[in-house]
Amino acid sequence: MAQLAPSSHCYIRKPSRQASASPSRHACLNCEHRDNRGWAFPKGMQTAPIVVAPPAITPYAPDPGSAGAAGDARVSPSVPAVPAAVPVAAVCTEEDVSKETEGLGRGLPEQSSSAAQFSLSRSSPLAGGRLDVVHWREGRMLRIWTPPGFSPTSSSPSSSRDPLPVLYLNDGQNLYGDQPTLSGCSWHVGEAAAGLINSGALPPFVVVGIDHAGDKRSYDYLPYRPGTANGYRLDAANWPGGGVEAYLRAVVDEILPYTERTYGVSSEPALRGFGGSSFGGICALCAAMLHPGVFGALLVESPSLWFGEERLLRQDLPSFQGPWPARMFLAMGTKEYSGIRKETLTPEFDSRLVSLTHDLAALLESRGLMRGERLQLVIEEGATHTEAAWAGRLPAALSSLGLHWWRHVLSRCRDHLYFTFPRKLLAGRPAVLFFNQARSTALASRPRDSIKMSYGFNVDWSVGGGRIDMTPAVGLTALAAETRVGRATNGTSPLPAYDIVGDVAEAFHAADASSWLQATFTVPPEAYEMHMAFSDGDNGNWDNNDGANFYARVKMDMTAEQRSHTVEQAMAEGPAWGDVQEIAHKRSGSMYFTTPEFLVAGEPAVLYVNRHRVRGLEHSPNMRVHFGFNSWQVGGQEMCLKPSSLWRGEYTDWWSVPLTVPGDATDMSFALTDGHGVWDNNFGNNYMCPVKKARGTGGLVERRVEPRGVESEESMPHAAGTLHIVTLTKRKGGDTAVRANKWTEEKRVRVWTPPGFDPSRPPPGGYPVLYMQDGQNMFEDWLAHQGVSWRVGYTASDLITRGELPPFVVVAVDSVGAMRSLNYLPYPPGTGAGGFRGDAERWPGGGLEAYMGRLVEEIMPLIQQRFAVSSDPAKVAFGGGSFAGVAALYAAMHYPHVFGCVLAESPSLWIAEGRFLQDMRMYRGMLPERLFLGCGTKEYSATRDHDREDVDALLLSYCQEAASILESQGMRGNRLRFLVEEGAGHHELAWQWRLTGAMRFLFSAWWDE
Repeated sequence: MAQLAPSSHCYIRKPSRQASASPSRHACLNCEHRDNRGWAFPKGMQTAPIVVAPPAITPYAPDPGSAGAAGDARVSPSVPAVPAAVPVAAVCTEEDVSKETEGLGRGLPEQSSSAAQFSLSRSSPLAGGRLDVVHWREGRMLRIWTPPGFSPTSSSPSSSRDPLPVLYLNDGQNLYGDQPTLSGCSWHVGEAAAGLINSGALPPFVVVGIDHAGDKRSYDYLPYRPGTANGYRLDAANWPGGGVEAYLRAVVDEILPYTERTYGVSSEPALRGFGGSSFGGICALCAAMLHPGVFGALLVESPSLWFGEERLLRQDLPSFQGPWPARMFLAMGTKEYSGIRKETLTPEFDSRLVSLTHDLAALLESRGLMRGERLQLVIEEGATHTEAAWAGRLPAALSSLGLHWWRHVLSRCRDHLYFTFPRKLLAGRPAVLFFNQARSTALASRPRDSIKMSYGFNVDWSVGGGRIDMTPAVGLTALAAETRVGRATNGTSPLPAYDIVGDVAEAFHAADASSWLQATFTVPPEAYEMHMAFSDGDNGNWDNNDGANFYARVKMDMTAEQRSHTVEQAMAEGPAWGDVQEIAHKRSGSMYFTTPEFLVAGEPAVLYVNRHRVRGLEHSPNMRVHFGFNSWQVGGQEMCLKPSSLWRGEYTDWWSVPLTVPGDATDMSFALTDGHGVWDNNFGNNYMCPVKKARGTGGLVERRVEPRGVESEESMPHAAGTLHIVTLTKRKGGDTAVRANKWTEEKRVRVWTPPGFDPSRPPPGGYPVLYMQDGQNMFEDWLAHQGVSWRVGYTASDLITRGELPPFVVVAVDSVGAMRSLNYLPYPPGTGAGGFRGDAERWPGGGLEAYMGRLVEEIMPLIQQRFAVSSDPAKVAFGGGSFAGVAALYAAMHYPHVFGCVLAESPSLWIAEGRFLQDMRMYRGMLPERLFLGCGTKEYSATRDHDREDVDALLLSYCQEAASILESQGMRGNRLRFLVEEGAGHHELAWQWRLTGAMRFLFSAWWDE
């Protein structure tokens, strides 16, 4: 039954300490989208144990008069005959690698090296997914196609997510594009696989193509020389054979562990298949015998069963006692020979090949592979021995071999109301949503053909969408039909035979599939989230998550331009407030503001200064501004401010000056004077405004900062892990810049790595990472501002050790002391409503965007490279408290494409008389996947020597309003947790106490990543 979304406002009244630290797990989680999963560090992958000793396949030594080997004249040119007394391996000599076919070279040696070197050569989009070309060894490649929405983190055996099924195929050069093939036509595997996934016929899976060895192809794929098929294949007389055992050992010992470790594909035989065509099909049959229990499915296309005088079919296969793979697709054309040899009319050999295929099918049936269920036999009229024929049959082959993968999916999603493929939707790409009608309280009893899905994208359903009919799930319906056929044939539910391996363990009942419906659609390219509700059409029955609607995240391919705050956004932020008079009224508590709010390089701007808040110049009839850019290195000048026509009051008197920002500016610094020796330079710190770069010639926002380096690193044990103190090199610039930067730049980063951390073997996609601000207050009490730290390392270590969270890294960036407010606030804080924070009147602000730019563009790339942390937003979090809590909410609005989780503790929303709440209220864009907002009921009084219940209530109301705003913008259900702790104040001890619950809420989703 569908869970109703509870309110995201969780008010805890006088809880115990344990309760405040660990709020109820189910209080704000939508259980429809969760299941129990495990996560562990990646370990060396091991293939399934050999269940039965493989039969001996001895090298075939033909008479001197009958040189034997090979199977396909198109790819295996003849080589000189070798005397029978010479080992077959001696045929393999060093040869040049063909550039055109990327590694068509020698076959594998008898002794397979387990230390193969894999390196990515290139990666390119293909059929909505990606094709990675990976150097293997001996000049050969792996060609690995991953489905739409795949990332190394989306299918990791070291994560809780169930790894994707995988199909390994021989002749990798012939699988994807027509160019590398020798016949000029490929299997078009990517297109076939993507079509089946996008239609809902199969769940997502990975295909690994293994390049053949060129003119030694037959040696790798055959257990002995092929012979001549009673004279029909004289061209194969001198082709080599006998290397299949060494080749398959390399596949099992090298390729399988690599793909499982790097791409997170399954190591379960039930979710792992192997196949090929011609000699590659013979190799697949040999894999079943030489490595029983490793592959649960075989694709055998046009097998060259004539080779070796039919010895494999007549002797080796009959003597093999199993276990056999649970599923096999076997196919042959009726024009295999004559169809590609127009000059030779030999229909009797075509008939012979078909007959041999029927014999193989009969043998397999006798071993328990029931035709129509475990075994699919296709004899295609008129089909030839070509890639075009195999490509034509590939969709049917994949559908047959992968149909039982749905059992695994259904066992994981049986209790879900819905799920999608890809799991995280992709902007601009096709998608399939599966809806479990039986789990819907409102629609379970309604007719199946009446169910519809209403959907839209982004906040307020403002992009795309509509209403679409739900239809029976294609793949699950096919699996149910196959199961019914099996029961009808056997009279009982089919059970795995004793000599069959690779059955999916999860039970499946045909009735389970009947409640699943699907809808296919295309996600708009500008989408970042999807909202949906289900109904029975015009009958008025709805399942809309108790009015909150259902939600699915959309992953966007962020360009460099999108990853930076765009010029258009910067210029629109000023006018978004309305006219300048309204801006001035709302910012009466501030000393200055600019229009646009974020200056743009090369564009005009206006600086407004509140004279009544300028120290020493409150009543001066003359006020001048001395300003410069890029730490005073560019465009330094002094100009007169003049009284503006803006509204005046007892404490408000706005003066202004127009200016032009240089095209190469990155920041503006300024100080105020009367021209006669009286200065307000923010107590020696100057005032600062961030500057956005204009578009470059290529239309992209240019880089604003240079990457940082490491001056030194000190490591020490901490909280069962390791604490690394990383001192950063100074930012580049002249003498003036160096003097200015010393007050604002980040000098030190503290990185905590968990127990067992190994940067050389990270989880696929990198370690999840939490970026915290005020690094001095994060780990050690003696260094913290008030003598108590957040104890982030101890909390993280405890949750990881107990298995509640996956291993992750914590990065804490030290604050810059007196200029902390400059870096953490988007504008000067002012004194708050009623002036209750008079101590903050002169504190600087306005450098937050510049700080975020340095963090994202300088520090994060350094951490990613040095500590192998993830750059996937779903595995990257941002957090902080007080002023840094404001920075966290700012990151939620301006950098949700960088940080998928945000932790905001006791944010100082009183700054600028609540102006930041106005910013939040007007924001209608993308937000992070999850956000934790915490505060206490004594935020002011608990840290002062006097009580102010009115201020405590005001600060609490600010946080409540922020939570309401976030909820109105779509942060509902399991996306937002708002926690109020009775009696808690504004200090590290309170944040430390709530940290356990915050981490559980925010980072439990990392199990799925």
